[in-house]
Amino acid sequence: MNTSDFDIIKDNGRYLLIINEKYYEINEVTYTIFLKVKEGHTFDEISELLHQEHEITSTPEELQKSITDIVTPLLKKEKANNLSFMWYKVDLLFPKHYKKIADALRFLIKPYVFWPVLVVFLLFNLYKLAFLPQHDMNGEYCTNTLGVYFVTYLCLFFILIIHELGHVTATQFFKQKTYSIGFGLYLIFPVFYADVTNVWALSRYKRVVVNLGGIFFQSILGVLLFCSYTYLDLNDQVLHVLHNVFIINGITMLVNLFPFFKFDGYWLYSDLFNLPNLSKKYQMCIRFWMKKIIRPLSSFFIEDERKYMNPYSLPLIIYSVLKVGVNVMLALAIFNFLGTYINTFGSILKVGNMDACSILKLVYKFAILTLLMIYFTKLLKTLYKTVRSKIY
Repeated sequence: MNTSDFDIIKDNGRYLLIINEKYYEINEVTYTIFLKVKEGHTFDEISELLHQEHEITSTPEELQKSITDIVTPLLKKEKANNLSFMWYKVDLLFPKHYKKIADALRFLIKPYVFWPVLVVFLLFNLYKLAFLPQHDMNGEYCTNTLGVYFVTYLCLFFILIIHELGHVTATQFFKQKTYSIGFGLYLIFPVFYADVTNVWALSRYKRVVVNLGGIFFQSILGVLLFCSYTYLDLNDQVLHVLHNVFIINGITMLVNLFPFFKFDGYWLYSDLFNLPNLSKKYQMCIRFWMKKIIRPLSSFFIEDERKYMNPYSLPLIIYSVLKVGVNVMLALAIFNFLGTYINTFGSILKVGNMDACSILKLVYKFAILTLLMIYFTKLLKTLYKTVRSKIY
């Protein structure tokens, strides 16, 4: 092991170990050991230092083995595998494609611009979205606007690119290196992503700004869309497209703020309340309280979760309870959608209802049902593996 194999960072009580551009949180003692190794101290000197400062007794040989056991497996991991929560991903844009645009827009991230614009524009978007008149997919309107829906769907990709541009612009504002923007699949969701791995080295405040960068750019886009279809003299087809894109832009902002999937809201909640590895801590918190409440389950969950998280942390408890509620609601939604899908399928079999709009409704409901089923299947597999590992 060479000292060039790793780097370490200390920032506001956080200790980070960096190997292959991947960031790991470590404790103060481990940080001290790596720091002294980096500074060229011998393991005999480090052993003596630990005994004096932390009252830890460890031989030089034990220290060297511990460090080697930590670093060696991490060196073998794929470089910068920080998007491993996606089961499919492909890079589309690289810094050479977007860096000049991001640099030109960095002034928007200055605090006196960022926060007022974010608050006012986001609230404006959500207010207009809540009270916007909606069109029904019925009769002539639906038949005449199938092309509009197709164009709107294509515009969704433009919205997502704008969102990721917000993340990389904020990252570059804080002078951190950015990587690719790409397309991937997370759970049941097709998503775009920006690889901004280096934000882990930033302070909590700066990470929050980066987390909100995508929604910030979308809120600006939403205001521009609303003004365009409200005040410009355009033909009906273009107005319908702008109207629909405004709605989709608002919905994607809400989805990204949702903290129970690994979208922006998840990372925002994790950073605001200092809960790294939030999804793992949520599972441990649930197991801890299940053991507390249902004693017979204790034999299935034998490890001490308190070693890894604080089960009495109020933000963690709130998140865990709400996450369980969301999973239950999704399970119920599957049965609800299944019933409505069967009814819709039966209705279009009638000759009088075999029109384009009825078929569009069926396809829409089938897509939603399929996505919910995929998510629920993954949820059951995770639960099965957890319980099975405790039994065997």
